[in-house]
Amino acid sequence: MLRNTLGIVNIEGTNVQFGEIMSHRGVQAYGFLGRYRLIDFVLSNMSNSGVTEFQVYMPPRMRSTIQHVGTGKQYNINSKRGKLRLLNSAIDPNSIYQHDIKAFSDNLHYIENANSEYVLIAPSYFIYSQDFSKLQEQHLETAADITVLYKNVTEAKESFIGCQTLKFGEDKQIVEFQENHGKYKNRPVSLEAYFMKRELFIELIKRAKSVSALYWLKDILRDVVDQYKIVGYAHRDYVACINNVDAYYNTQLELIDRDIRRLLFKSNWPIYTQTSDSSPCLYGPLADVKGSLISNGANINGQVENSVIDRDVVIEDGVTVKNSIIMNGVVIKNGAHIENAIIDKATKIVHPVDIKGFENSPAYIKSYHII
Repeated sequence: MLRNTLGIVNIEGTNVQFGEIMSHRGVQAYGFLGRYRLIDFVLSNMSNSGVTEFQVYMPPRMRSTIQHVGTGKQYNINSKRGKLRLLNSAIDPNSIYQHDIKAFSDNLHYIENANSEYVLIAPSYFIYSQDFSKLQEQHLETAADITVLYKNVTEAKESFIGCQTLKFGEDKQIVEFQENHGKYKNRPVSLEAYFMKRELFIELIKRAKSVSALYWLKDILRDVVDQYKIVGYAHRDYVACINNVDAYYNTQLELIDRDIRRLLFKSNWPIYTQTSDSSPCLYGPLADVKGSLISNGANINGQVENSVIDRDVVIEDGVTVKNSIIMNGVVIKNGAHIENAIIDKATKIVHPVDIKGFENSPAYIKSYHII
């Protein structure tokens, strides 16, 4: 088990681009598969690995994250020896100075006063299941200064754009961090999960701040790659990078397939989330549902195909929903046709409209709208 380690959930970098879509909440709090939020995966991985002390660094639009994470008891954090801090760096969300080094510097006394010898830093927009204690074992065996979790991917031309790729020398040692511009198909992609001594982490924060007011943690790691022993640890299972609207949409539709879902959700590795005591889904006599994930509390009377339906969604008879993500509390009245779309929470579609996007560019309807 991963003892003596401070788990830090980092904010997402500039390679995460959603534009105006779902802009009222931080990426950490994006709903996923009708049940989870993106942050659930990194917090569950850390908790299952034995981490008991957590710091969650939040984006400027933090209300949804605070509401969802709360005291952290759903992640088995709220024990007598466990501790969870929700931390932020107050600054204009559109400012170029809104980055992780600024957030760490503003809250440095919390990092300095932590009791842990090690830190594990990871963001929430990579989705995977990983026992970080295995990463620690290799870190100690190789006598590394820093260990980086990475994944060998075969779709680097289309996905993981803007993420860092790794170049290896001898003994799995990283000799260069590069940016993925989509030139090559096969690439080892950094999952931006870093394991190191807490003292070294503090040193890197101070160093980054002295070099540039614009530096991110990954920038200083790129600079010091030849000064420390930085080693890679390969993740060998399912990984998704939710860094744009297409990835958010396509990943969820891909995970409707049970065989793919089993690569992410392991029977001995629970992904925790905030539960709601809603009733089971109610299917009416006219309901026709194929290959979809339907959450508790939904009321389905129409036709649903290859879609993710969140909690408390009402789909009346005469409605068709295909290849779409419908978020919680949405009501779709008789006669509407929804295809290749993301409908945000609590929206009411009361007229028999056609809302149709494309597979590579889904239509998006904002939350709390009436159509």
